[in-house]
Amino acid sequence: MASVTVNGATIAYDNHGEGEPILFIHGIYSSRRQWDQQVAHFSNKYRVITCDLRGHGQSSSTPDTYSVKLFTEDVIALLDELGIDKVTCLGHSFGGLVAQELALSYPDRVRGIILAETMYGLCSTPWDSMAGMMWNVWLPKMFGVENYMGLISQYFGMYTPGGAAYIQEEAGRHMDDPANQENILMASLTFDSRWRLHKINRPTLLMVGQYPHIPMIYVHNWEMYWRIYGAKFSIIPQAGHLLFWDNPAAFNREVEKFVASLA
Repeated sequence: MASVTVNGATIAYDNHGEGEPILFIHGIYSSRRQWDQQVAHFSNKYRVITCDLRGHGQSSSTPDTYSVKLFTEDVIALLDELGIDKVTCLGHSFGGLVAQELALSYPDRVRGIILAETMYGLCSTPWDSMAGMMWNVWLPKMFGVENYMGLISQYFGMYTPGGAAYIQEEAGRHMDDPANQENILMASLTFDSRWRLHKINRPTLLMVGQYPHIPMIYVHNWEMYWRIYGAKFSIIPQAGHLLFWDNPAAFNREVEKFVASLA
């Protein structure tokens, strides 16, 4: 592990391989550990950077009000420290929000973005806001945070051997710091790129799993496909929300095809 202090936070990261850089950004309450299979595959040909977002994994939490914009600024500062001018960015779920903001706010630093099982936000419509509050606020209060984490772990890890245990371990760590967990959650619930999607002018690949763990992601992705000019769309077979684990061979193949097309 390496780390760098940026914007008042210590950001943990790993840097593997040589070649065109690819930055992998993990999902909410997760860490860069989720990309182990992608690091092993892509570092033979590319420079692979994985990092823990502020308040996640081995990166430090801070009293700042978190936002996707802040996480994006952390990523830019990390790229500056590594001397990377342009990068292909792959964001999964919550990490996809950061990838979108990266392409919107810093288009000159991006060669292309890959948005895996992500959405444009949870506050664009009353329906989105209601669904976001139900899944992320009301259900944890109804079942208790610990029970809720257990249910979520089993649900999202159902297609992945060891997936449920990983999610339980990563998400469970945030139970020890509820203020940090709430800070992360509010950053996800307040992001909205719906009316800015048409401004993304970098090559974009949208990826979803065959099995819709989160039906809203399917709805959002079809709209994103329509709003982002020239976007490509890929459905990973025999995979759910953790598509990079459920079917890593197909996932890696689609990512590599897209990255090669940017050359």
